[in-house]
Amino acid sequence: MFNLKNELMNLEYREVEINLKDIFPNLDLEKIKDKFGSLINKNPHETVFNVCKDLWNGGYDSVLREHEFFDKAYSNFTGHCHQCTPILGLVLKALGFEEVSYLECFRIYESFLRNGIIEQFPPEEEPNPDNLKEFCSIKRIPYCCLEVFIDGKPYYVTGKHIKPHKDNAFALLTSSCYIDFIGVFKHQENNSKSGIYLKNVIPPNNPCNIDFTRRIVWMKQTVRDPGPEYFATFLRMKLK
Repeated sequence: MFNLKNELMNLEYREVEINLKDIFPNLDLEKIKDKFGSLINKNPHETVFNVCKDLWNGGYDSVLREHEFFDKAYSNFTGHCHQCTPILGLVLKALGFEEVSYLECFRIYESFLRNGIIEQFPPEEEPNPDNLKEFCSIKRIPYCCLEVFIDGKPYYVTGKHIKPHKDNAFALLTSSCYIDFIGVFKHQENNSKSGIYLKNVIPPNNPCNIDFTRRIVWMKQTVRDPGPEYFATFLRMKLK
């Protein structure tokens, strides 16, 4: 049996397939379909947007409560990306998205933008003392995102960073973190940018010949952050 908890301690890059029951041991896929099926739209981007918003209306909590979670320390919903990303992937798979991958990442040095070299940012240098102990225990400054294919093209999203707001939604990252607007939900600060899909950061130099269409690097910056942070995939998990 695939032990995700153990796998997350191995920071070497690799690609695996993972059964959703390895993440949600008590999974009942029909219940997921029944609960979220009304969110399906003929435009798949609209479906992604609907799910991202709806999960914040008790959906994350209910999935963890009804279907369990592989990591008992996070069995109650706290808004952690470690919870949001696989739950979003589960719902999208249940609603008919065929190719969905859960990408676990660690923070890297910004020098990646110049030299194309993935160098891990040490967890011991985490500036937030509230997170220092946790990050040191898992040997990385963590984040994760989801890859979903729509019409043969990959898109990247973190459910943690889009929340319902009045009759629409609010993107929690600055507009520079996202791709150009594609037709569903403009970023509230820049209507030329999507408020859903993250930009895949590809450096001009690639001395290690890394396939950056597989080993995804993305940028995170909220309005409170003094500057951007970059996160590189170390574990690509295709959901099945």
